[in-house]
Amino acid sequence: MFKTIRESLKITNGNIVIATPLIFFSLIASLYMIFSSAGNNIGMILSIVLFFLMFGAFLSGWFYIIIRAVKEPEIEDNRLIAEFPSGVGEYFLPVMGMIFNVLVLFILVGLAVLFAGKKLIGGFGVSYEQILQATSNVEATKAFVESLSQEQLAKINAWNLLALFAGLFTHFIIMFYPAVVFFKEKNPFKAFFISLKDTFGHRFFKNVGLFIFIMLFYFIISTCSVILGKNIVFHFVFTLLNFYYITYVGVLMCNYYYSNFMKIGSNIDTTI
Repeated sequence: MFKTIRESLKITNGNIVIATPLIFFSLIASLYMIFSSAGNNIGMILSIVLFFLMFGAFLSGWFYIIIRAVKEPEIEDNRLIAEFPSGVGEYFLPVMGMIFNVLVLFILVGLAVLFAGKKLIGGFGVSYEQILQATSNVEATKAFVESLSQEQLAKINAWNLLALFAGLFTHFIIMFYPAVVFFKEKNPFKAFFISLKDTFGHRFFKNVGLFIFIMLFYFIISTCSVILGKNIVFHFVFTLLNFYYITYVGVLMCNYYYSNFMKIGSNIDTTI
């Protein structure tokens, strides 16, 4: 695994142009969400649908150039970025199916968390309106927390832990989903079950180690960003670092899958 981590770092640094579409999409998406936030319900629904179509187009091209970089680490930057439209054309529909499946999965996990939380933990006597008011500003949040009893705080912490573990588990089971779509199976429904088979197969503990590494990396960056992010210089630095982290993780997951589930010696396994 450590060899793959080093290789992925080398691929990312040697093909840092991979981060360019990510930065542009983040900028465009932010501006789009700002200008499309106003309007009636129908307009908001159309805006959300259009956003997901944009997101699908981005992921199609972005993962395609990541795969190209993993297969051909020495590929020139201008050739690599020129492959972006090819990825959109070839993988747009499979990626939209993948996004749909992931959304359904998150909804199902969310419903399971609500059901399990109500059965195992119970409510904590706070209305949805109170929670919204408490999150309006720092002072309101502080006053809200101080008004809670120890029992309520314990239940809130239990709910948070339940949601955290559910979120981590969901991210873990979809970790190789994009790689499967781009490497082995374009059908997003078949690809999901293939990714489950590979995730929970004989390399399960190695996969868990990779996931822990990714989450630890994310925790360190997030913690430093919260502590130092108020300074405008550090805020800029950590913004760039976040883009680098996302790019590196994309390369790492695809390269790990390619090295562990595709390569057999010097041959490439294309079977499912």
